[in-house]
Amino acid sequence: MSANEEAVARIAATAPRLTGSILAREALGLRDGELGHAGPPFEPGQTPPPTVLHALCGAAVHEGWARDGKTAAAMIAAGEIRLRANHEIGTVSPMAGVVRPGQRLFRIEDAASGTATFATLAEKGRRVLRFGHYGPDVAAGLAFVEGPVADAIEAALPPGGLEIMPLIARGVELGDDVHQRNIGGMFAFLGALAPLPGEIRDWLATHPQHVLNYAMAAAKLCLDRARGVARSGIVTAITRNGIDCAIQVAGLDGRWFRAPASLPVGGFFPGFALADAHADLGDSAIMEAFGLGGCIAHGAPEIGRAMGRDWGESCAAGRAMRALFLDRQPHIAPALAGAEGVGLGLDAGRVVAAGADIRIHTGISHRDGQSGWIGIGVASAPHAAFAAALSALESADGQP
Repeated sequence: MSANEEAVARIAATAPRLTGSILAREALGLRDGELGHAGPPFEPGQTPPPTVLHALCGAAVHEGWARDGKTAAAMIAAGEIRLRANHEIGTVSPMAGVVRPGQRLFRIEDAASGTATFATLAEKGRRVLRFGHYGPDVAAGLAFVEGPVADAIEAALPPGGLEIMPLIARGVELGDDVHQRNIGGMFAFLGALAPLPGEIRDWLATHPQHVLNYAMAAAKLCLDRARGVARSGIVTAITRNGIDCAIQVAGLDGRWFRAPASLPVGGFFPGFALADAHADLGDSAIMEAFGLGGCIAHGAPEIGRAMGRDWGESCAAGRAMRALFLDRQPHIAPALAGAEGVGLGLDAGRVVAAGADIRIHTGISHRDGQSGWIGIGVASAPHAAFAAALSALESADGQP
């Protein structure tokens, strides 16, 4: 078995299940004065871009460390608040992806290996913390999702926890890309839980993106199992912080390979246009690393329409992405994917040989970092990041 085959076998053997909630300070070891964020770590001297900075400031105010956003920004600039990349502490979160010590998370675990990752809880709405907005409305929304919503979900979990892969598979069968479209996955999620209070069920049913966070943590759990397989070029993470897009590969665990984050293009909500768009950000491209999102554009026609993409272009792009994976997902087989199925094991070597960027289906934040969510579109993980990873892998360990 080659190194890449071993890495893919480990990914395929993982069985993520949702088991219950825990505070971030306990799950991730976050201390007061520390915040997680999406994307790779910021380079020394880098100022976080507007959406991430405003979300960090809002989180600091919400935790009671600063009286207002201006004070919080000064604390961040002075290094009084330590910033930590989510991937490096055991979680993933969309867009700005800010994680606070007092935040409630859900544990996603693999019973066979005993490993775990942790899912954040997605707020509802366009002007929310993950898009850089903070105020009394956001504080109330956080209290609701981390209180009554989390309580109800935890109480409704099946004995032994809720298996995540069947929910993802059902969502894909119903046309989800499991990144920007999660309607089928939410229906499957609700159907797998014990009856919920009406208010909570209605809130979830009208907020399908909430289920994305569990899928992201499950994808990270699977891909993390490949970390440390010597000489393997299988991609274990793709993430963006609004400045850089960065990847990791199994054979060089812990090293980030960067290229500039791209500008998303696609479908904008009324009143907004490309000139308003923030550079791409978020941990949610873990779904593309797992073979979904933009890598299954040919199996999710509705998301292509919503992004203003021609169906022929979506099909061609999705099939081109599928060719960059070493194997196929054993549990996900939508009809539109055809005989090749859904990819498993994104191979940096194949990406480099194809000269390809990786298609990412993404939410679009306003470039002012406060106006919120303004559309959905297509961004890319640049080929240059994969080329740098492959070069480093070859220098360190020989060909994968």
